[in-house]
Amino acid sequence: MLPVRYSSSFKIQSIHSVKAVVSYIAFLLLSLTCSGQITTPIIRAGFGVDADVLRSYFNNTPLAGSDDWFPVNGADSGDDFIIDTSGAASIVNGYTTNPASKFYSFTRGMRYPLLSTINGRIYYDAVYVRDFHGTDSTSFTGGSKNGQSPALWTTTTSPVLAKNDIVEGYLHVRRNGTTSNDSLWFFGGVSLQGTNGDRYFDFELYQTDITYNRQTRKFENYGPDAGHTSWRFDASGATTQVGDIIFTAEYGNTGLNYIEARIWVAKSAITSVNPLAFSWTGSFDGDGAGATYGYAGIVPRAGGFFYQGLQNAASTSAGPFGTIKSGDVYAAQYDPIQFMEFSVNLTKLGLDPMSFTTGSMCNLAFGKVLIKTRTSTSFTASITDFVSPFSFREVAQVNALSDLPSVCDDYPVATISIANPLPTSVYTWYTPDGHIHTINPYSIVVDSPGTYIVIQTLLSGCGEGGRDTVVINRFDPYNCWPLATKLLHFNARKTTAGALVDWRISSGSEIKEMQLERSVNGGLFEHIAFVDPHIRPTENDYYQYTDITIGKEIHYYYRLKVIETSGRVYYSAVAMIKNNSSSSLQLRASPNPVLQGKEITLLISADKEQEASIRITDNSGRTQYLKKQLLNQGVNRVTIIPAATFYRGLYFVILAGQNEVVNDRLLIQ
Repeated sequence: MLPVRYSSSFKIQSIHSVKAVVSYIAFLLLSLTCSGQITTPIIRAGFGVDADVLRSYFNNTPLAGSDDWFPVNGADSGDDFIIDTSGAASIVNGYTTNPASKFYSFTRGMRYPLLSTINGRIYYDAVYVRDFHGTDSTSFTGGSKNGQSPALWTTTTSPVLAKNDIVEGYLHVRRNGTTSNDSLWFFGGVSLQGTNGDRYFDFELYQTDITYNRQTRKFENYGPDAGHTSWRFDASGATTQVGDIIFTAEYGNTGLNYIEARIWVAKSAITSVNPLAFSWTGSFDGDGAGATYGYAGIVPRAGGFFYQGLQNAASTSAGPFGTIKSGDVYAAQYDPIQFMEFSVNLTKLGLDPMSFTTGSMCNLAFGKVLIKTRTSTSFTASITDFVSPFSFREVAQVNALSDLPSVCDDYPVATISIANPLPTSVYTWYTPDGHIHTINPYSIVVDSPGTYIVIQTLLSGCGEGGRDTVVINRFDPYNCWPLATKLLHFNARKTTAGALVDWRISSGSEIKEMQLERSVNGGLFEHIAFVDPHIRPTENDYYQYTDITIGKEIHYYYRLKVIETSGRVYYSAVAMIKNNSSSSLQLRASPNPVLQGKEITLLISADKEQEASIRITDNSGRTQYLKKQLLNQGVNRVTIIPAATFYRGLYFVILAGQNEVVNDRLLIQ
């Protein structure tokens, strides 16, 4: 066990009052009598902190009762693993068939919905990321340091020293129970290519949506206070604003040397504020001696253990994705001391939002994460390699869809459903000018035109986590589609051959024609097949059609158009499938909703450089905007100023890349 270590950058001159000096000396004497770190294997909140990535293993030895990052191949147990392992075999096989893929970066999230309660514990989120390595396209040039604004950091594509070259990063947060009284635990892990000498890395946690622009090689969307978001307090020491956090660690050949937590604050805060949630250590480092803002060290107000960390003493499994070692060689195992793992009791440290007067058990004190390495033990040493900022506990925007765009004389009700429901969320519906007839867990039935809004709450009792709006129009003879009342069943599901759509119609129906239609956004449908109603159905009286042309879109929507011999047209309800194929393109419109005439930013993530087209259509399918765009690998930002023809209403943003099409919905208010 190691004592808490304070930064050598602290100078007693920074304490400007006798009272502060006395308080600090008293705290320092207390810290010498207690230990804050544990450097032996331990289980925290049911999760093994043992430099081993497999569940049901503890310290590289089989042991029940230990959750971890990955499953044990060919074995099952009551213990849990938390990383989504989809596509692992294909990725590993690709290292042989396509050796260049060993240099690709990819990410996997938690295999459960966010904020799921599993085995009596709340899982907030989890991320596994494979970084670029070797000749690394995400590395810093000399001179970039912690404490500086990300605006001042300079990056390059360059080989990185092996002991600084990040290969994988791991992150998981869970609560040791289901109530606010249960501790909140932060688990992190890093593998580096090199295993010689001391190694230094940081997990930096941001409040803003910080991104790295690979085209300009610049960081964007950083905080307002010298490039970060500062913590703020009232006169009593209560937290009034949550800011950025950094966990910094040093590992030597024999194990963990120290871990330290810091938060971004105004320099004046460490001498004028006595926080209620934690205590200052006295360390402070910003951009130079005269910095107004910087990272200040913190420790719990009470003594005891709150950090754990160690590295693998012997070779250990690298999980189903394996790892890439020096020389660009794939390996199924980590070499000794190649993988480092640590945990932090956020509750004890005072960084659990429940520690704040305005905190919520649903929230975390961060949203984006940047992992990076340093050249030496000094907090202000040059930073070298980094993993591009990734989102943590990011909930997909709630997506509500209506089966009919209008309520009509022939069919006076419409169903509005959540296309991407989270079983852990609570959905609340309201309308300022319409009427809700029936409320179901993930849908409503409405019988009046109007605007219908759904608000997502991530857990019961939490604040708003997102919202979406659906507009049901007044009677429109061109958009009124009565549902086929004689359609007994209509369903779609994913199979190995494609999307299997099946349906059943009551006997005696006078059907002239059936047409199957498909949409990738739930609003614009296209004809994909005619189905002859006179051909005898399956032995169970079900009609079937397999759509083998589906690509990589996340969702597909299907509906059936039925034309009777009388000429009357009916539609089925909409059926949706989730396509598990990983998408190489991602699209998000921001802000959304947006005020009419205001600027819109499209955030586009691409896995390679490619030419794409951006098309925006209104709810009737008419193109309102069209542009060719060269996408760079990584995150692209495209700014659009809507023309005068963009009236209030719902629009669809359609991005067509080299091999796939993705879309987002945009509401203009």
